[in-house]
Amino acid sequence: MGVHRFIGTSARDAMRQVRESLGDEALILSNRQVEGGVEIVAMLDADQENLTGYPTEPAPKAPEPVAPVAVISEPAPTPAAPPVAASAPEEMQAFSAQLMNEFAAMRDLLDSRLSAAPAVEPERTTPANRLRQRMTGVGFSQTLVRELIELLPAEFADTPEEAIDETLNDWISRQLATRLELLDTDSDLLAEGGVMALIGPTGVGKTTTTAKLASRYVMAHGNRDAALITTDSYRIGAQEQLRIYARLLGVEVHALEGDGDLGALLARLMTPRRALLQMQRATPKRTILIDTLGMSQRDPRLATEVARLGEAGVPIATLLVLDAASHGDTLEQVVAAYQQAALQAGTPIRGCIITKLDESARPATVLDILARHRLQVLFVANGQRVPEDLAAVDVAALVNEALAVDSASPFGYDAATLAEMAGHTRQSKAHALSRDVVSHGRSLHAMFDTLARRAPGTALLEQLWTHGVSDAPGESFAAHMAARSPLTVAPGEEHALWWSKEGGSRRQDWSMPLVSLDDHGLPLPQTWLRHRLPASETARMRWARETHQSAWHLMAAPPAIDEMHRLAADRQLWMSAATAARRVRHQGERQRLVDLAGLAAEIDQRQCRWRARPVNMVLSCLPALYETRGSGAPVEVLVWFARLHDVDDNRVLARRYWLSNAVTGRDVASRLARAVALEGLEGLTRQAMRRLEESGVARSDRETRLQLASGLAALATRLELCSEDWAMDVRAQLFNLSGGTRRRTGTVLLEALLQAFTARDALMDARGARA
Repeated sequence: MGVHRFIGTSARDAMRQVRESLGDEALILSNRQVEGGVEIVAMLDADQENLTGYPTEPAPKAPEPVAPVAVISEPAPTPAAPPVAASAPEEMQAFSAQLMNEFAAMRDLLDSRLSAAPAVEPERTTPANRLRQRMTGVGFSQTLVRELIELLPAEFADTPEEAIDETLNDWISRQLATRLELLDTDSDLLAEGGVMALIGPTGVGKTTTTAKLASRYVMAHGNRDAALITTDSYRIGAQEQLRIYARLLGVEVHALEGDGDLGALLARLMTPRRALLQMQRATPKRTILIDTLGMSQRDPRLATEVARLGEAGVPIATLLVLDAASHGDTLEQVVAAYQQAALQAGTPIRGCIITKLDESARPATVLDILARHRLQVLFVANGQRVPEDLAAVDVAALVNEALAVDSASPFGYDAATLAEMAGHTRQSKAHALSRDVVSHGRSLHAMFDTLARRAPGTALLEQLWTHGVSDAPGESFAAHMAARSPLTVAPGEEHALWWSKEGGSRRQDWSMPLVSLDDHGLPLPQTWLRHRLPASETARMRWARETHQSAWHLMAAPPAIDEMHRLAADRQLWMSAATAARRVRHQGERQRLVDLAGLAAEIDQRQCRWRARPVNMVLSCLPALYETRGSGAPVEVLVWFARLHDVDDNRVLARRYWLSNAVTGRDVASRLARAVALEGLEGLTRQAMRRLEESGVARSDRETRLQLASGLAALATRLELCSEDWAMDVRAQLFNLSGGTRRRTGTVLLEALLQAFTARDALMDARGARA
C-alpha cells in the first residue's frame, strides 16, 4: 500500500524524506506539527489511481521545497482497525474504503472553506496605517504624518506584531525630537543680555511670560541692570499689571504710548545720562524685556506694530509666544503672519515660548507647528505662577506628553475613517515630491544633522562636496584639508585606521586612502590621501600615533618587525590580512596558515555582513611566531582563522586569515567581523569616483574627487553595517529620497547619498532664487 508517514525535524527535512522515498510524483495528503517536528502523510500518485479506479493528473514538479497539495488544520479521521480474523484482501478492501472516505471528507472540507471565504480579506494593519492612526489620533497634522510615513524604515515590516507598537512609538519620538530646534545646552538666552520683545496674539500670556522671564533674570543676575517696557496702551489694566510685577522684582518699568519713540527710550535706558537732581549716574540696562501689544494675526495693523521694533535703531530679538491650547489652523496662521511681519521689519523671530501647556488637550498640535516651521523652542509655561511655571524645554517629556493623550475625540478621526483614508489611491511620486518639497527639505536637514552627530567627519565631507561642486580653480582643496586636526571622539572611545593595500590596481591609478574607524570598527567619512602622508612606514606610524591618535590598526599587510615592537610597547593592537600560503613558525616548524587551520581552537561565532549579505563567521585562533629574513628574533603573534557560512544552509562560502599581536583588553573578534565587511570599501570608492566623474563634481581637482569618493564610500558602508536606531532612520530617509530599491547595500546607499547631496544643493539654490 502506498500511504506513507514521514516525520522530520522541520518541513524541509520532512519533504526531503518524501522525495527520497517517493520521488517528485508524490501526492501530499496532510502535514501538521507533531511532537519532535513536522509530520507529512503522502502517497504515490499511481497508488491513488489504483485505489479510486480513476486516472489522476500528475502532480506538478516545483522547486524545493515542494509545496503541499493540501494542508489540513483539523486531524484527519482515524481509520478503523481491521478485524483480527480478516484476510489480507479483506483488510486491503476495508482500508481502501476508509481512505476513500477520508478523500471525500477532505473535498467537503475544502469546498466548505472556499464557499465560506470572504470575497476580500481585510487589509492587514501596516506600520504606515498604525502610524497614521497613532499620530492623527493625538492631534498631529496630516502634513507631518505624510512626511513621516514616507520615512518609515523598511525594517518595520519584519518587526513582530507584539513589539510593533512600542517600536513605532519610539521611532515617532525620535523623529519628533530631531525636528524640534532647541537652545544649545550651554546657552542661556537671558544671560546673553540685550533687548527682547515678546510678540503674539491677544490673550496668549505675553505679560505674565514677561514677568516670568524678568524673575528668572533677577534671581540669577540681580535687578540693577534689568528693565521692563510695555507698549500695550489699549488693554485695560495691562500696564498696571506689569507695574505690579516690576515693583515686586525691584526693576524699572516704562509704559510707551502708541506714538511713543521706542528707539529713544531704549537709547536712554542703555546709555543713561547723569541725573540732574541726584547728580549720580543711573545704571545702564543690560537686559530689557518688551511686552508688546497683542494683535490678531488677521489685523492689518500687525505689520506696522512689529515694524516699530525694526525702526528702534537697536538690535531686538523677537520672541513669538504661542498658546498651546489653540487650534492647529489658528497656530498655523499666527506663525505665518508673525514670521512675515518680523521679516519685513528686519527682526526675524529668534525663537518661541510655549504657554498654557497645562490647558492644552492636544499638545501635539503645537509640536507639529514647531517641527514643520523649524522654530526654536526657548521655554515652556505650564501655569500662571511667577516665576515657577516657566521651564527649559525637556524634549523627551514634551513628546511623551503629546503621544500619551487619549486619542478618542469627537473632533478627530475614528479608526474606520482612518482606515478608509489609508486605502485611498496614493498620488504619484512626482506629484508628492512637488507637493512636499518643503517637507523633503526638512527631512534632509534633519538627516544631515544626525549624520554630523553620529558620523564624525561628515562636516568635512560636506566641505569637500561644496568645493567639488563649485570646481573652483587653484590649489587642491584636499591638500588644504591634509593638515586638518584629528577626529574628536567621545570620552572613553578610541578610533583606528584602516590601511588598505598600497598602490593602484590594474583598474585604477590611485591608492586607496586611509580610512578612520570608530571604536567598534565602523568606518567614518574622514579619509587620508596616502601621497600626502610621510613616505616611510616608520614616519607614517608615528603620524598615526601623534596626529591621528589612533589606538589600533587594521592593515592589509603586517607591519615591519621593528614597528611591531613599538606597537606592542604602546599597547596598540594591530591586525593584518594574510593569505592561506603565508608561513609562520609553529611547534618549531614553518608551516602554511591553511595547514594550521585544523589545529586552531574555536573561540567565537557571530553574524556579520559580507558582500552585502549576512553570514555566520566561525573564528578560531592559534599562537605562533612571525619572522622575516634579516629581521632577527621572531615575534609572537596570534593567527586567526575564519569560516564564513551561509545563514540558511550553513555552506562554507569563504575562508579568511589574519595575524595580530596579543594585547590584553582588546576585542579582536568583533573588529575582525568588521574587517570582513570592509572588504568591499575599495570597490565602493571606485564606484563613487566613477559617479563623481560622470556628474562633473571636482572635475579639475582629482585629489578632492578621490577624498570625496572615499569619504562617501566610508559613510555608505557605515550606514550599511550599523544596526543602531539612528542608522535605520537615516537609511529610511535616504531610501525615501531616492525612490528606488530599499536593499541595505553599500552600493544602494552610496547612490542615495549622492542624490541627497544633490537634492540639498537644489533646495538651497531654489531657496536662494526665491529670496
